[in-house]
Amino acid sequence: MEVNLQRAIALRTAGQYEESRELLRALAAIQTLKAEALLNIAWSYDNEGLEERAAEYYQAALNEGLAGDNRFEAQLGLACTLRCLGKYKLAKQGFEEIIRDYPDASEAIPFYALCLHNLGEHDRAMTLMLELMSNHPPTPGIQRYARALKFYAQNLRG
Repeated sequence: MEVNLQRAIALRTAGQYEESRELLRALAAIQTLKAEALLNIAWSYDNEGLEERAAEYYQAALNEGLAGDNRFEAQLGLACTLRCLGKYKLAKQGFEEIIRDYPDASEAIPFYALCLHNLGEHDRAMTLMLELMSNHPPTPGIQRYARALKFYAQNLRG
């Protein structure tokens, strides 16, 4: 991985969001790094609680042709961010695409269930969660999001 990209990620992880974004914006000018730089900018805005900006960059990163794990992470980040912004119908579409394209990605299901809950589809949301728990005992994928899920368990409307 490019040294400056590693440095930008380290800055973001340390909470130095603007410094990270400055470095990432420069990297976005390099075609081979553009999509990944845009994704990391999205994450920095998301980490900072600036969901509107994050959504723009998730979409831009996806438009640049992300593949593999990065594509999944951008799709999940965008769908979760849209849900947080109250754009539940768009978020639902995003989650349904993720579940269709990545059927083994059980970590998307709790966030999809939250979206369904926000849309008033409580029975479907509960069904998904019960199926998830019965079919997939906690996985590393779900455990990666444990902190966010615990927050939303206490803040179902958020």
